[in-house]
Amino acid sequence: MEKQIFENAVKRNSHRLFLIALTFTKNHYDSEDIVQNVFMKLWKSKNDFEGEEHIDNWLTAVCVNESKNCIKSYFRKNTTDLESINELYSFDSKSDIDLFSSIMKLPKNERAVIHLFYYEDMSIKDIAKLLGIKESAVGTRLFRARNNLKKMLGDEWINE
Repeated sequence: MEKQIFENAVKRNSHRLFLIALTFTKNHYDSEDIVQNVFMKLWKSKNDFEGEEHIDNWLTAVCVNESKNCIKSYFRKNTTDLESINELYSFDSKSDIDLFSSIMKLPKNERAVIHLFYYEDMSIKDIAKLLGIKESAVGTRLFRARNNLKKMLGDEWINE
């Protein structure tokens, strides 16, 4: 891989991939390790990428897979408290902080689809492909996650 293309990909995706990993692991240090592994795989990759968007999509897929592998690991570290995680995101309002805190309390399967759908703007079809599940399963997880968020947030929830 060409050095400049690699450096641009790292600059463009580091924070975004870290947040994806953090959504899965809820652990700052595991997330850093995952991102490092993802970029190592990019550096060693023999793929012929068609452009920045192709690289970014490939990195997202690798990050999700690395995150899933990490949470299955026997030697998993302790999770980070929500206050530390909140500091890593930039929020415009208190309601955004409350929403994010509620998302992080969801079960990991629901948390992952919510993050990929809303924060990464991925389609249900793309999420299903990335997670290796049916589109209907993604829809079900989104439905459950939204219902759980409504219960947690009460009247503060603004439905789309």
